[in-house]
Amino acid sequence: MAKSKMGKDLKGPSTYKMSSKCLAHDVIANGENWNYRVLLSSDQHIDSEYCQRDLLKKHLDEIVDCNGAVFFFGDLFDAMQGRNDKRGSKGSLRPELKTSNYLNALVDEAVSFLEPYAHHIAMISEGNHESSVRRITEFSLISAVCQQLNLRTGANIMPMGYSGWIFIRAMKKDNRPTSVRKYSPYQTVKLWYTHGSGGGGGSSKGTLNAVKRAVYVPDADIVCSGHIHQSWQMEICRERITNKGIPYQDMQWHLQLATYKNEFEESSGWWHEKGLEPRPMGGYYLDLSKEYTEDRNTKISITPSRAM
Repeated sequence: MAKSKMGKDLKGPSTYKMSSKCLAHDVIANGENWNYRVLLSSDQHIDSEYCQRDLLKKHLDEIVDCNGAVFFFGDLFDAMQGRNDKRGSKGSLRPELKTSNYLNALVDEAVSFLEPYAHHIAMISEGNHESSVRRITEFSLISAVCQQLNLRTGANIMPMGYSGWIFIRAMKKDNRPTSVRKYSPYQTVKLWYTHGSGGGGGSSKGTLNAVKRAVYVPDADIVCSGHIHQSWQMEICRERITNKGIPYQDMQWHLQLATYKNEFEESSGWWHEKGLEPRPMGGYYLDLSKEYTEDRNTKISITPSRAM
């Protein structure tokens, strides 16, 4: 995705950092029937033999077909087979990763798989599996993958931290000549993400986190997280008020992202010893489109749906 700043000429989607914790993703919203699809995906564990790569490839291919974007929210890697990792089990390694050059092999394998999709990947953030490797080895798998993909393809994939913000902005252009044309957003969709925490929330499946997060990230239109390998969506309705004293209602979406790692398919091992249940596979699509008010003002509609 080409680098650009709001106000400069745009030839397609552009992604850049507004601050260390906030990413802007600008998209030209031409035409009354404009729509744009984003894949929100977490916990791919791409190097694990339990990763459902065919499903992940299916979702990435769909994004390419509709010219959308991909946001990866942590645990792209399993990365538990290093020499100093007590969680390791060489039996769960893919054959091509059974090498003494383990971390480099992880990066090479991920880059090889993701290279055809590089120009549609806007960002990759860190999860607990990557942060664990970074603490032990002082090596960032996420930064290395983004760097290699950008060098190979000319893409502009942004490495991001464990939590942060994404501003998705549907841009409109003025009628001046191209040389002086300016772009500004119809609306900014504010997405707050965290890779997540905890062990799945038991019978609540982590839904109590939505109530807590609604309090401390009130500015978000969408709140999404991964980590616990569960899947649900929740709508929290809010009463707001304008600076002119006019009350109105809006919606905050909470999306819990699933996983692409299916450990239940084996008949033994840690997953079964802990008595854990099967977990949902996949992620979420976010579909953006234009809506028009009675006075013909434009607003951006948000529709989440499961990527399965």
